[in-house]
Amino acid sequence: MKSIINKIFFAVVASAMLLLTSCESEDNINITTPDPTFELDTPGISNVFLNYSLPDNPAFTITWKDDVTSATSYSIEMATENTFATPVALGTTSEKSFSMTVTELNQAINNAGITEFNDIPVFMRVKAGEQVSNSVLFLVTTYPVNAPTLESGLADGDSFTLSLDMNDQNAFALVINDPILDANLGVTVEYFLEAAAVGTDFATVEELGTSTDSANINITHAKLNAVAQALGIAPDTTGDIEIRLRSVITNGTGDTLERIGTPITVTVSTYLTVLDLSTTWGIVGSAANNWGATPDLPFFKTDVDGVLAAYVTLIDGEIKFRENNDWAVNYGDTGADGSIELNGDNIAVTAGSYKVTLNFNDNTYAIEAFSLGIVGSAYNNWGATPDFMLEYDQYSDVFRGIVTLLDGEMKLRMNNDWAVNYGDTGADGSIELNGDNITVTAGIYIVTVNLNDNSYSLEQITNVWGLVGSAFNNWGATPDAQFTRDWSRPFDDVWILRDVELLDGEFKFRANNAWDINYGDTGGDGTLEVNGDNLTASAGTYTITLDFSDAANPTYTIQP
Repeated sequence: MKSIINKIFFAVVASAMLLLTSCESEDNINITTPDPTFELDTPGISNVFLNYSLPDNPAFTITWKDDVTSATSYSIEMATENTFATPVALGTTSEKSFSMTVTELNQAINNAGITEFNDIPVFMRVKAGEQVSNSVLFLVTTYPVNAPTLESGLADGDSFTLSLDMNDQNAFALVINDPILDANLGVTVEYFLEAAAVGTDFATVEELGTSTDSANINITHAKLNAVAQALGIAPDTTGDIEIRLRSVITNGTGDTLERIGTPITVTVSTYLTVLDLSTTWGIVGSAANNWGATPDLPFFKTDVDGVLAAYVTLIDGEIKFRENNDWAVNYGDTGADGSIELNGDNIAVTAGSYKVTLNFNDNTYAIEAFSLGIVGSAYNNWGATPDFMLEYDQYSDVFRGIVTLLDGEMKLRMNNDWAVNYGDTGADGSIELNGDNITVTAGIYIVTVNLNDNSYSLEQITNVWGLVGSAFNNWGATPDAQFTRDWSRPFDDVWILRDVELLDGEFKFRANNAWDINYGDTGGDGTLEVNGDNLTASAGTYTITLDFSDAANPTYTIQP
């Protein structure tokens, strides 16, 4: 019995002690909760590429937690260093998230004065009053906002006195300042230097020059002179034009971004490039143009007022002189005495090449045999075939021709005869009567002879252009119709083919009577393409112009 009582006692004591121990353990338990935080979430992306073709797309979105403040407005800041020594305010929001578009972020980075474009470190943080969150880092690739500027070579207020003697030399050499050129973004950057009349807001633009992925544009006296005159500054006068630099950036998918710089004003003194020797008088007759079936053969001014000259090839027949391609005022020669009378008799002539002089000071005229040609081993084996005839260029008062020469020698002579011939003694670019033979190498040349000062030049060129096709020569069964240079535009690569008779059919343009280089018009837009589509002709007489002034985008015109 006593044993049982002892066991019960010890059980009660043990239970009491266990209960006491449990109570003490409960008193020692501490329940912990997280500290309040004001923290930006780690963004899902850390590299941001700003695509100018998607300006309204979100550039980024940041979110955050705020267990610290009870703020109803947050400010978002950006910096390019993690110390935020010079923070830039991006905006405010009442939400716990913030976004910016491509345009907005690009402009903010640009406003911060950053001129690089690749992997720009951009730190962002959020502020609520005096409380500041942690920062997150983006590496951002941007695109340029500011237009390129003129670093050197051209400035507002510049003045240019242009000179024909310096025609092919630079009037200025422009250097462009544009950080995008050093960015290595995989884009193409084109620059267009454009000019316009003052005060027109560039409604009509004349292009001075271009460059691609290059900070340099050189403009010659000839180009600036031509542009200034196209904008209304007369030859040998001075005036102002406006110039601006326009840039087009193109990315790999063909999207473009245009930037236009601030216009500047410059003063330009121009010079005369071509003469205006035209008159209202011409030669008409059965020996000239079948009595007006085509325009009269023109007279040109000479250095003597009232004295006109024409360089013509006539056939057997009769001629008269008349004004404005009309019979209201016409002159003939009654009595065949070398004097002209109103409504006088027709003048009989025989076939040949002539210089016709018409003198209104004493009402006389003269017709003398006249042709200036090339003869020599370099052309026709010293006269075995007819000489190559040079034509009168009324725009420069010289004689010119485009001729293919062989290795050999040549001279110039009058009327396919040795009575009057010219060579170059001393090889100094001037001709002398009975002078030395002129040595040439094989090639295509523009030959120019000035009988006013006895100078001459041979300019070698690569191509001479012709028309070929079923509409003309059965695709080359006979020689192509030959273009000649348009001498009214001596410094442009412009070619003209006057009064060519075409048949119903097709045609193309090609160089040197060969198919190596040929142009057609794919799309019928007036722009020529290498190996382009055939052009279609209806039977008729046409004047055709090829304009290679812009070598990358040549054009053509066809006029009946």
